Amino acid sequence: MKRIRLFCACVLTGVLLVLPAVSLAAPQVIRAEGTYAMGDNDSPKIARDAARQEALRAAVEKAGVYVESYSKTKNMQLTEDEVRTISGAVLKVIDEDAVPELAGGTLQYTVHLTAEVDPDAIDLQAMLANKAELEKLQAERDALKKQNEELLAAYEKAKGREKRELGTELETRYDLSKVFDRSMSAIQRGEFQTAVETLTPVISDRDVKGGPLAYAFYLRGRAYYGMHRAAEALSDFNDAERITPGDAAYPVWRAKQYRGLIYYDWRRYDDAVRELEAAYDASGRQDAAIADDLAKARRAAELQRHPAPAKQPSGSTKGVDWTKVITDIIIHSIDKGSTSEEG
Repeated sequence: MKRIRLFCACVLTGVLLVLPAVSLAAPQVIRAEGTYAMGDNDSPKIARDAARQEALRAAVEKAGVYVESYSKTKNMQLTEDEVRTISGAVLKVIDEDAVPELAGGTLQYTVHLTAEVDPDAIDLQAMLANKAELEKLQAERDALKKQNEELLAAYEKAKGREKRELGTELETRYDLSKVFDRSMSAIQRGEFQTAVETLTPVISDRDVKGGPLAYAFYLRGRAYYGMHRAAEALSDFNDAERITPGDAAYPVWRAKQYRGLIYYDWRRYDDAVRELEAAYDASGRQDAAIADDLAKARRAAELQRHPAPAKQPSGSTKGVDWTKVITDIIIHSIDKGSTSEEG
C-alpha cells in the first residue's frame, strides 16, 4: 500500500552469519518495525494495527532466514513455502510498542516488535511430517491477512459515513486477527491447550457474533482435535457451521472435513462420506488430501454395507455340502459296479 513503509531495521543476532561454529540453543531474538502514515480522518487505532501487521510480516521474513539457516545445521533442505510456513509457526512475539510521530507534517505510527525463535522448540522432522496440517492453517492465516489488507485499502479511499463503517469493521477484524493468528500459530506448534485458552474468551464474549464467532469455534475444534478430544471437537465444529454456514469471510468449511475424519474414526462411515463429500465440494474439488480421505471412507462404507465373505482356511471342512459329497460317492460307486458287471 502506498502509505505503508516497512522499515527493515530488523536485525537478527550475528549468530546467523556463522552457522556451524556457534551454538544455536538459546532463543534467537528478532526485532522488526513497521510504519503507517495516517491520512485525513484516519483512526489512530487502525494506524497502529496496520503498522503492527507490517512489523509482523517483517519479523516472519527474518524468522525465515533463521529457520532456513537452522535447517541446514540439521542437514535438511526446505522449500521456500516450507520455510515460510514453519517461520510463522515458530515465531513468538514477546514485546511490542507503538510510537506516534510527525514526519514531514504527517502523523504516523511506528510499531516495534520483539520476537523470538526457540530452537529447542523446533522439531523440523515432526513439522514436516505434519506438513499438510501446517499448510492448511497457513493458507487460512494468509487469507485472513489478505482480507484485512483489502479492507484497509477500501478504508483509505472511503469518506464520510462509509469510512466510519469500514473503520469500525476494520478495528474489529484487527482485534480478532491478533487472537486468531496467535491461536493458529499455537496449533501449528502443537500447543493445543494454549489455543483453547486463547479462543475460549472470544467464544464467551457476547459481542462476538456471526463469522468471527463461528471461526473461533472452528479453531478451538481444531485444537481439541489435536488433543484427541473428538467429542468436544465435534461439538465446536457443529457450532461453527450452525452459526454461519458457508461464510466466505471466515473459512469454516473445513469443519466438514474434520467432522468426516471423526466419524470415520468412530466407524460411522456413511456419515463420514457425507461430510467429506461436502468438504471436497467446498474446496472446489481441488484438495487431494480430502479426495483421498473420501475414497477411503467410501470403501469402508461399502464394506460395512456388504461385508466380503470370509475366506475358508486351507483344509477347512466348514461350509462343505456333505449331502452332495455323499451323493456323488454313491453315484460313482454304482457307476463303477455297473461297469464291472458288464465286463
